[in-house]
Order: sequence, then structure tokens, then C-alpha cells
Amino acid sequence: MNDHEVLDALRNSLDTVTMSTPVERIEAAGRVRRHRRVLVGTAGVAAAAALAVAVPALGNPATAPPSAGDSAGAGSVHIRTAAYSVDTKADGTLVATWDKSAYFSDHAGLEKALRRAGFPVLIKEGVFCKGPHDDGKLSPSGSGPGVANVMRGERAGDGRVTFTFVPAAMPAGKRLFIGYLNAAQLASVHMNPGSVERIVPADGPLTCTTTPPPEHHYH
Repeated sequence: MNDHEVLDALRNSLDTVTMSTPVERIEAAGRVRRHRRVLVGTAGVAAAAALAVAVPALGNPATAPPSAGDSAGAGSVHIRTAAYSVDTKADGTLVATWDKSAYFSDHAGLEKALRRAGFPVLIKEGVFCKGPHDDGKLSPSGSGPGVANVMRGERAGDGRVTFTFVPAAMPAGKRLFIGYLNAAQLASVHMNPGSVERIVPADGPLTCTTTPPPEHHYH
């Protein structure tokens, strides 16, 4: 506030004060003006404090993009459960790893994780499905035509099983079907194969059966 503003404020404050004004009225008016100044000053401090809090928050938003690494960006996942782990890699592939003892557990969770990462998949247990015009032929490992392009697996010496899924290789309008054999079906084929994989339509009816694939003997 400059000198002119000070004088104007003083003049305004004395406009209603005359020589005949009682002392008590002058003192009361002064108290009211001081109270108003305190309220204005407090409001200003509160506003400044709010702004100070807001500015750092905007500088470090909670939705800031993730740092670079194995993640492939939007839609990437890094999930760990007792049954499996699923990770998106920089090349866009998905790597799912199971411990041998947990290989046949939590299929619903795995399906959800793969879909969340952008890989179209349908997983069932004890049920085996195929699409129209599928002749039903399977490889010794239980895979149908084209599956090797979108899914490949390997078993480590410690019993861990790792599958790599390739979303970019999935034909348009298609998805991967995985049918795990249940305990009774596994016993009937002596654990070979343990699952059936086929490329099926993403939409439309599928033909499904509870009859497991024939037992395969490795030579």
C-alpha cells in the first residue's frame, strides 16, 4: 500500500467521525475494522496454503507414466500369485510361469490376467472346445493348428513350466482356447497330455465336449 492509499484509507475511516461523536463509538468502530483486517488476512493465508499444496501435487501426478523396463506400456501386467506369474515383456509378449505343484490351479485368475494384458483367451477345465470347420486334430502335446504361433512352452528341470504368449500373432477375430484336463481325465490319459489348446473364433458358438484327447506315449 503506497502513501496515497494510506491517506485515503485514513480519510475514509474518519468520514463518520465528528467532534461530537462519543469516544465509545470511535473505539467500537476501530475494533470492528481491526477484526475485518484479521479475517481478510487469515483468508489470504489459507488461500496461499491451498495453492502451495496444489502445485506440488500437479507436478507429481498419481497417474504419471510408469518408468521404462520390461513393461510394454498400456495394458502391461506384472502379476504374482501362489499359482503362477504373468509378465509383459518389452517385445509385447507375455510370459506365464507356473510351479509344478500349482500348474492346474487358478485358471480363472490366469484367464483374467492374460485378458487384462490384451491377449484374447478362453480357459476351461474338464471341457474341450473347437470352432466351426475344425477337424479336431491335435499334436501329441494337445495343440491344434496355429497354436505354436501364439503360444510356446518349456518345462525347466526344477519342475517350473513357462509359457510365452504372442498377442501380435493372434489372427484377427480369433482367440486361444485352453482346456485343462481335470483330475479324473488326467488319470485316464496318465497325465499325457495335460491340456488342449486350439485357435477358436472370438465370437460365435463353439462345439465342446468333456471327452479328453487320447493318451499320448512319448517315444
